[in-house]
Amino acid sequence: MFQTIVFAYDGSAECQDALEEGIALSSRFNARCHLLAVVPPLSPYFLAAGPLPEDLSEKDRAYISAILEIGLARLREAGLDATGSIRIWEAPAEAIGDFVREVGADLVIVGHHRRSALDRWWRGSVGHSLLDKLPCSLFVSMPRETPHAPRDHAADR
Repeated sequence: MFQTIVFAYDGSAECQDALEEGIALSSRFNARCHLLAVVPPLSPYFLAAGPLPEDLSEKDRAYISAILEIGLARLREAGLDATGSIRIWEAPAEAIGDFVREVGADLVIVGHHRRSALDRWWRGSVGHSLLDKLPCSLFVSMPRETPHAPRDHAADR
């Protein structure tokens, strides 16, 4: 059913959970896996602030590459065929959609990052944006840990 799977991966706990769920699914279908990290380009405001250290982008690339290597090692440890890619793009959902078309993916796996309604409104939601950008199915992995319930202060009285 799923022959090529793309993991949108940033190394966060949510993406690590999604990776583990995706490994089980990928193993079942013996799917080829792609780990994709999308990095935003430097802001023009940052660039306007003055000269940048020569190795800034190299440090960022090395950091992201190290995160991808950890994820790739986990996929390969599970016996899966996997590659990693980094894309520099303003809109992550567009980058993921374009990458999915390039590799002919059947499924995209993302981890859900719990955020406040205000934060989601302000910064948007990659997962929600993907619904309109993808030519394939989308699997959203929910965090394994449940968020802490609000404390009932009435019980303290």
